[in-house]
Amino acid sequence: MVAEPQRKLRILIAEDDPSVLLLYSRYATKRGHTVLAAHDGAEALVVAAAELPDLIMLDVAMPKLDGRDVLRELKASERTREIPVLVVTASGGEQPLRTLLSELGADDVLEKPVDL
Repeated sequence: MVAEPQRKLRILIAEDDPSVLLLYSRYATKRGHTVLAAHDGAEALVVAAAELPDLIMLDVAMPKLDGRDVLRELKASERTREIPVLVVTASGGEQPLRTLLSELGADDVLEKPVDL
């Protein structure tokens, strides 16, 4: 049996820490995916609406607009509500936050540091 080739994705990484953004970007591009970057929450909303990525990796603690607010707006918009959102946060182990993010529409929540 021959394995099907992996689908190449367009991934928006919304992360304000340049070293973490670089790490995630390199990991994704080495696997053939295209990476779009946003350095704050406001930029994440603009890029998501303009580019309609296949997946969004979203940090919670970001400048200009918190990741929770970004998630709310993404899921409230007809244009972006169907895009899967993977939230990556240093507070991912806190159950109330995980529950809130899930209720806001996050497809999954990963705790930093992430084992890629």
